Amino acid sequence: MSSANPTDDPVNRPEDFDLATSWRQIADELDRQRTPLEVQALCTPHGIGIPRIGLGDRLDVGGTTADGRIQVVIRGRDPYTLAGELAGLVAWLEVTGPAPLRAHLASIGDALIERYR
Repeated sequence: MSSANPTDDPVNRPEDFDLATSWRQIADELDRQRTPLEVQALCTPHGIGIPRIGLGDRLDVGGTTADGRIQVVIRGRDPYTLAGELAGLVAWLEVTGPAPLRAHLASIGDALIERYR
């Protein structure tokens, strides 16, 4: 917005309206629209800080599994970009779904082996 023109129209705002909460909801929804792909993964407890730093708000941390790993959901724009990001986190993260993204990660691994063997 670059300018505004005041009017004499009344503003009817609900009594329980909270601007900060509403703004956060709008911003969260925009982030989700920009990153519609959701990936499920398991993260080692000692490595959870790494994806938190790298992925920021696109990482949702869930509960702990029986083997001590942490369930996470990661959002991204598209499978290829997200697979590229996640490939560097292989020491801490195991992607469990969706299957097409796991297949793309496997192809990245094959390409790395071929290139750097």
